[in-house]
Amino acid sequence: MKTLFTFSMSLLLPVVMFAQGDMLLLKKSGKVIKTFFEGSEIMFNTGFGMQKANIYHMKKDSLFLVQYQVVQRMTSLGVYILDTAAAYRSAINYRDIRAIGKEGSPFWASSGAALFGGGTLLTTAGLITWIFAKPNTRYYARPALVITSAALAAAGYLMMKSSGKKMNIGKKYSLQYISPK
Repeated sequence: MKTLFTFSMSLLLPVVMFAQGDMLLLKKSGKVIKTFFEGSEIMFNTGFGMQKANIYHMKKDSLFLVQYQVVQRMTSLGVYILDTAAAYRSAINYRDIRAIGKEGSPFWASSGAALFGGGTLLTTAGLITWIFAKPNTRYYARPALVITSAALAAAGYLMMKSSGKKMNIGKKYSLQYISPK
């Protein structure tokens, strides 16, 4: 029994005990809030707008990235599928990253946009009819409708703004590269 345990541990130990690769830590006021490593997805800004890529290798303070261009194509059955048209590889130094994107809920942002658009439209139409229509007629908008629609537009604006913020590297946020070697 003892030899069976020793034999099984000698087979499992190399699989379990492997060297951890390089890591990139995003810190907020000294506390780690996100860890990036080989295989993880990162949304970043180097001064040319936000980009989204997968990290396929990290070495000597550099991130080697791959970005995929995905297009929709029709099959011979008339069904649309997503197809990878191209893959772009690039490398950046982690010190060139100016901001990291937050991963917000697309539902939250789109709901905010719908509330903002609908509230703005109702507020505009309500104000126009409130000003130009006679009171107690068919097209007269009550003040409660205008106030409520303005509040909905404000809530939608706040929902949109809170969902897609980026974390600027500087005073509050910092990046730290860790290499185990």
